[in-house]
Amino acid sequence: MLAKYRKVAVITRTKNRKILLRRALESVCGQTFQDFMWVVVNDGGDREEVDRIVEEARKRNCEAVVVHHEKSLGMEAASNAGIAAGDSEYVVIHDDDDSWEPAFLEKTVAFLDSERLFDGVITHTLLVNETIKDNVPHTTSCYGFNTWLKSVYLMEILMVNSFPPISFLYRRSAYNEVGKYDESLPVLGDWDFNIRFLEKYDIGVIPELLALYHHRDTIADPHDTYGNTVNAGLNNHVKYDAILRNRYFREQASGKSPGPIGLLANFAVMSNWQNSKIDRISSSSLVKGSNRVIDYMLAKFAWCRSLKKQIKGIGGRK
Repeated sequence: MLAKYRKVAVITRTKNRKILLRRALESVCGQTFQDFMWVVVNDGGDREEVDRIVEEARKRNCEAVVVHHEKSLGMEAASNAGIAAGDSEYVVIHDDDDSWEPAFLEKTVAFLDSERLFDGVITHTLLVNETIKDNVPHTTSCYGFNTWLKSVYLMEILMVNSFPPISFLYRRSAYNEVGKYDESLPVLGDWDFNIRFLEKYDIGVIPELLALYHHRDTIADPHDTYGNTVNAGLNNHVKYDAILRNRYFREQASGKSPGPIGLLANFAVMSNWQNSKIDRISSSSLVKGSNRVIDYMLAKFAWCRSLKKQIKGIGGRK
């Protein structure tokens, strides 16, 4: 079923997580900005409960549609299917286990409406640790996930994905240009999309905690319905981080990708490794007093000089 045009398409991917999907319903329908459609993609889960929750949204005057997959096609295929199910100016992924403050859509839409230099915008994110007991989520702790973030840099995102999908609203026209989420990726599809997005467009920042990124750290079983891929699927994240960086490098080397993203993505991981090594040296009990400071600064200076030299070489400069 194709939804009618709305200003924003809110895409929710779900599979057999009715407890969390009901919370997502409250988050979406509780927005102060109401010109949106809620597209729920049931990725191979039980139909009945999802249909019931979507019907509840409609009764609350939320424009809502559901897309059912007979079998699970994966997170990124679910994202693409949801985006294709409606027409809108803006798109945002609201996973079934995350949530928003009521003003999230109002403030992010107003930002992109007025700031034509940007094709996407993120807000600061509160990371919420929780457990599920007696079919109810219980918060155990929370803290600012990325409150240090003032601007979004391509070089920085190549080191680490600094914002989750729940905080990122972007123009559909940019999605059409950048290309779909990579359906071959079981994890890190949002990171890959963010990199491709930043190759072409800029992302603004609203320094307010308007997005809530929920984690259930106590669930380590990757087959548990209520686990997070970032926790329960940690091994996959490590594996696909290397696969993606290697792929970017090969595409650049073969000429498929004209830009230096492949080289920079691998410099980024080298930089993280080197900085970790330097920090271990600086905190070593074997390095005392002024010698510790000197060794730290010399190592840092040498690495920066080396990196600067290699980056200059990308452009063929001597």
